[in-house]
Amino acid sequence: MRLIQQTGILYKNEVFTTIEDQIVCEDTFTLYLNNEELLTMVASDDHLRELGAGFIICSGIADRIKEVTVCDDRIYVEAPVTGEYQATLESSGGYSNRLTPRMVESGQQIAPEKILDVRAAIDSDAWLKTGALHASVLFYDDEMAIRCEDIGRHNSVDKVVGHAVLNKLPLSRCVIGCTGRQPSGMVGKVANAGIPIIVSRAASTDQGIATAKAAGITLICFTREGRFTVYTHPERVIGLEKRRE
Repeated sequence: MRLIQQTGILYKNEVFTTIEDQIVCEDTFTLYLNNEELLTMVASDDHLRELGAGFIICSGIADRIKEVTVCDDRIYVEAPVTGEYQATLESSGGYSNRLTPRMVESGQQIAPEKILDVRAAIDSDAWLKTGALHASVLFYDDEMAIRCEDIGRHNSVDKVVGHAVLNKLPLSRCVIGCTGRQPSGMVGKVANAGIPIIVSRAASTDQGIATAKAAGITLICFTREGRFTVYTHPERVIGLEKRRE
């Protein structure tokens, strides 16, 4: 990921000081599906193969990926198209599919302490240095498989999903952790991927919660040290039903 040094003037405690900040760079990439241009996106310049694969899966366009190649600012994905795609621009600036996301069927469960582990894994050195990145993590069999960062929260999700797809990890046995809030478009991405549990550091919206409920996703938000809020499908959180009795 490209970072540059930028001079700035910091005002603190009534004093002006010249400082050097690390600033994250944003780039533009064009995504091609089966050699036809699909869209142009703004993203950070790492994990581009994963970004291409994950976008196609999270958009519900295809169930599997045959091949992904990157050439300069172009991402070429080959995949058998199995679903319709109607692009809609999210409030975050990313694209999602306006069509109803798929249902998630999974017996995956998660313990409260593991939810907190997922939350702790989201923070990264790059985020702490720049304050300008979103991050997503993918856990498989209770271990972190990958963390990806991007200037767009939607891109960070696509990247970790793409990693799972390219490495043939069963998504129904994964948990995803995100820095960003969870509106319907973000939840829909995870549903199309078939991931049953979302752990977010941030909030959801009413439509994000409604989408998670309808799609069969356990949506966990406001995850902090020692606390979290479960909005949908609490049966996947180990011990929750017993503690509610």
